[in-house]
Amino acid sequence: MGFFQWWVLAVLLLLAPIPGAFADGAWKADVPRAQAAFEKETGQPLRPGHRVEPTVFPGYYAVRSGAVGAPSAYFREDMVWTANVRAAGWTIGSATESSPEGRIRWLKEQVRQLPLERLILVKRSKPPVAVIWSAPDCPFCRRLEEALEQEGVSAYVAPVGLSEEGYQRAAAAYCSNDPGKAWSAAMLGKPAAGPPRPGCTYPRDMLGDIGFFFGQGRLATPIVVFADGSTVTGWDDQRARARLREKIAQQIYFPLRER
Repeated sequence: MGFFQWWVLAVLLLLAPIPGAFADGAWKADVPRAQAAFEKETGQPLRPGHRVEPTVFPGYYAVRSGAVGAPSAYFREDMVWTANVRAAGWTIGSATESSPEGRIRWLKEQVRQLPLERLILVKRSKPPVAVIWSAPDCPFCRRLEEALEQEGVSAYVAPVGLSEEGYQRAAAAYCSNDPGKAWSAAMLGKPAAGPPRPGCTYPRDMLGDIGFFFGQGRLATPIVVFADGSTVTGWDDQRARARLREKIAQQIYFPLRER
């Protein structure tokens, strides 16, 4: 396939509507069966201290070590798709799924599963145009935040950190009584106002999964996920800003959901 044909295909796939509604609620995971499939594929039992957990993406599981901030391995229940299992990065056993158009379809499928109600919603005058995987101690993330503010467009935030201090600020914003305002304050280097919300737990593993999936194995902030399944990793004030304005003009928005 030539470059022009591939470019046209990518545009058509990205502009095609995502069928069905966005995810609302957990999927029914079978952890014992998934662990058995993982152990059969790898030829060895799960290492002591490790555990298998479902991700928010149906059919996909994570292998956690239990250490805070440690990278996870991932696999799909059919073991056709794995990541960080035998080596760093993704392994896709299907030629159809590993093709460029297959990856685009895969991203669109995962966008539908994003747990919007478990993210921070920063409201502005326009509806949410993106889910951003962002950190308060990331300079490029602050530039992205400025662009969203200038465009007056809302966004969902999956708050993480580049450092432990950044994670602490992200967690404080996430568990604030007003997460949207607290996140905006955190991006200005200000502490979250008011006491934390009672009973709130910062879902660090879940947020890490979101970054890994939409960064396609590359954990670099920010990651911008648009509702049509297209993504931008990193931020600049020219090409990325132009992409943002394009999505706003197309009125491709996420639904409004709040915690």
